[in-house]
Amino acid sequence: MPVAAIASTYRAPSSPDIPVTSSTLANWRAGAEHGYGPDQYRLGLAYATGDGVPQNLNRAAYWWRKSADNIYPQAELMMGNAYAHGWGVSRNIDKAIHWWKIAARSEASDVARRAQFLLDSAA
Repeated sequence: MPVAAIASTYRAPSSPDIPVTSSTLANWRAGAEHGYGPDQYRLGLAYATGDGVPQNLNRAAYWWRKSADNIYPQAELMMGNAYAHGWGVSRNIDKAIHWWKIAARSEASDVARRAQFLLDSAA
C-alpha cells in the first residue's frame, strides 16, 4: 500500500475530515513551528499524502519526529511506520520497534492497540 493511502488512515481523531486548504496549511504550519504536536503531525500527513503541498516524505518524517518528540501518540506510531517502511528515513526495524513500544504505552487506546499489533507482527 502506498504511503499516501496508509497516512490518510492516520488522520488525527479530532480532525478526520478537515479539508486541506491553503488557510488550513498556514494554520498547521504556524502551530507546528510553535511546537504544537497535533499540528506537527497533521503537517507531516499533508507532506506524506501530497495533500495541499508537494509530496515529500523527508518533510513528513521531519514533522512526525517533531510531533513524536512532543509526545503526540499518533506521531509516535507513525514514526515507527516510517522506520519500518523507509518513509523519509532510512529503513530501520530496531527504530521502528522503539517508536511502536513508546506508542503502545499511550493512553490513546486506538494508538496503543495499533502499536501493539505492529509489535506482535514484528516479533
